[in-house]
Amino acid sequence: MNSTRYSVGGLAFPDHQPITLGPRHPTSAGLITLAVDTEADRIVAADVTSGYGHRGAEKLFEVRDYRAMIMLGDRHDWLAAFSGELSLTLTLENAMRLSAPPRAIILRTLLAELARIHSHLSFLSYLSSGTEPNERLWRVVEEIRSRFLAWTGNRVHPMLNRVGGLATDAPDGWLATLDELLDDVARLSADLRAILDRTSRFSGLGILDQSACLGFGLTGPVARAAGFDPDRRADGYLAYGSVFRPVHTRTAGDAEARLGVLIDEVGTSVDMIRVALALAAQTPGEVNIKLSRRLRVPEGQHSTDIEAPWGIASCLMNSRGGQTPWRVALRTPSFANVSALGKALEGATTAQIPDVIASLGYSIGDLDK
Repeated sequence: MNSTRYSVGGLAFPDHQPITLGPRHPTSAGLITLAVDTEADRIVAADVTSGYGHRGAEKLFEVRDYRAMIMLGDRHDWLAAFSGELSLTLTLENAMRLSAPPRAIILRTLLAELARIHSHLSFLSYLSSGTEPNERLWRVVEEIRSRFLAWTGNRVHPMLNRVGGLATDAPDGWLATLDELLDDVARLSADLRAILDRTSRFSGLGILDQSACLGFGLTGPVARAAGFDPDRRADGYLAYGSVFRPVHTRTAGDAEARLGVLIDEVGTSVDMIRVALALAAQTPGEVNIKLSRRLRVPEGQHSTDIEAPWGIASCLMNSRGGQTPWRVALRTPSFANVSALGKALEGATTAQIPDVIASLGYSIGDLDK
């Protein structure tokens, strides 16, 4: 039996072999390490170590007032930052029994799906690498960032959610010009599907069946690739009761199925955004509620689940009735995905490690917090 240590990410230990999925792939940030045991070049065991980028995010929430802590919410999964702040905001609103104005709810739904597209395309860049659609993919990703910049003044960290709604409405013309971007995304999704259909390299690789999904707490695209679909959007939070479109599940549970689900979700997100655009056009009005400067959350435990790009993201908040939370705990899909990576690698060759990792997405901030 041979043992080899690998580093995945932009940082690397000198005694580890580096693994890269491309300079712009999301895994290039931060670091995870793999201790891999092989027999006849087949992996028989893989131990994954994370935590090198731990920043104590949950403790930082506890020393911020409730308004300020939302601004930290988009700092862990920076590929879908809007979803991070949305999880905290909905937890606060549910605890305070507040409901944002109808227009704000629709716009939140639209932006959550736009963030999902941004995240999925960033991970799918591994599939498109070396092909003609790859540059178009990154142009679309950059265009989405530019859209957030035009609305919020920040390309990556929008900081748009507020307790009771949004900081501002969409700028004039922002919504009207979104259709062109959605057309580009739809064409790109079809091209990515064609690329996946032309290759068999991901078939039968990195299998995680329904039992593994339940054991590791896997949700989102990973679970849907195994025929298990606990999609929180189907519960109808935000405006999903009006716009939700289910994603087709698969049963193989392999890397090919997971990448296929990602591509499908890009398409369904486009469909949901189009419906949200129509609803927004029919729903004028304010996008926030006027509240006192200092907020207090009722004493007790409060929790909320949302459907982040890679699965269920949960926020558990413990309040003692003050202006800051007593405790905040985050359940992130990145942690579940990386926890299952060792299992997914069993039976693969060492050359296939990047292919398996590409189908189990994570953001290092979301993983290490």
